Amino acid sequence: MATPKNKGAANRKVWQVSAGGLHPLVEAYTVGEDHLFDQELLPYDIEASMAHAEMLASMGILSEEELRRAKEGLLRIFEMWENGDFLISQEQEDGHTAIEQFLTDEYGEIGKKIHTGRSRNDQSLVMIRLFMRANLRYVRELTAELGSRLEERTTETQSVPMPGYTHMQKAMPASVGMWLGSYREAFSDIGLLLAATEKVIDQNPLGSASGFGIGNFPLQRDLTTRALKFKRTQENPMYCGFSRGYFENLVLQALSQVMIVCGRFANDMLLFTTAEFNFLSLPANFTTGSSIMPQKRNYDVFEIMRGNAKVFHSYQAQVQEIVSALGSGYQRDLQLTKRPLVEGVALCTETLVLMADIIPALQVQKDVLKRAMTKDLFVTNEVYDLVKKGKSFRDAYVEVKKKLGKR
Repeated sequence: MATPKNKGAANRKVWQVSAGGLHPLVEAYTVGEDHLFDQELLPYDIEASMAHAEMLASMGILSEEELRRAKEGLLRIFEMWENGDFLISQEQEDGHTAIEQFLTDEYGEIGKKIHTGRSRNDQSLVMIRLFMRANLRYVRELTAELGSRLEERTTETQSVPMPGYTHMQKAMPASVGMWLGSYREAFSDIGLLLAATEKVIDQNPLGSASGFGIGNFPLQRDLTTRALKFKRTQENPMYCGFSRGYFENLVLQALSQVMIVCGRFANDMLLFTTAEFNFLSLPANFTTGSSIMPQKRNYDVFEIMRGNAKVFHSYQAQVQEIVSALGSGYQRDLQLTKRPLVEGVALCTETLVLMADIIPALQVQKDVLKRAMTKDLFVTNEVYDLVKKGKSFRDAYVEVKKKLGKR
């Protein structure tokens, strides 16, 4: 794969005007793998740069011809990115620099003008904001699809009896449909939370520059708000900067609810698929084998899912810990929130896609479940039979308990 052409100014940082580079250990330590995550986020950076170029043209900073060529260059970058031919180097630090250098090398003055009215701060903000909005919508679609599949199985298994458990002991009669329906309703409520979170973050930070606006160079921020289809403009430039990391934390908190529910489902499945229970099973292609025990089929997909729920919470905790220790104004600690955000979103979506395949494949062992419906599950019903005949609940409870010989 080829790296972007960088002619005479090869990989020079946008803030660097003289010869002599950064100490290599400092560069490696401060950039880290951030440029690799910008590689994944690059389409959102390009989308925002398109809107920004249109705004600059409306202000007369770019001519109509320059706007046309700027868009042409940005589309070229996108096509190269899709083909794996646009790579961001560690020396460039980030995707914003890589885009500006490519446009400057290939289109001259246009590349030098494209940063007008922007800082890498608000470039990062809008790029990440677009990424979060797109993925919140995707997760909502996935949870709705999963909810539909759960609804179908809930209806199908509503009359299949199943013991209900408290304290890991048999408690009262339930059904497979009731059990699956509890997860369906959980994902329905999560959909509301995801929608609310999207409503909070769906505001345009582009034009806030380094977090203070540019007092003597007012921008037409409403134009980029419309172009990027944000619901509103994030007006206070300092709040735009403040929302870096803070909004990422809100998104991960919302997605954490998905992982909590999936983790609990995984725990149920690990119990109910044991030989001792054998209430539920999955086809062989969902299970793995043992390297030593020929008879074993392992439901380790749920062990990984349960573990991944905890891994996800560590991503959210990383972001929360970073932002809770900062004041207002940009500080480079915020760069470290990018990795847990991107990896957390990927983990959540992968889990939902897997869950959507698991639910239709779930095999219900009706005969085993029927045998598991032992008399002790119906004892509380006896109490309420007495209540219906006029006894107080507590007297009925004591009478049934004495009859059972229980203390």
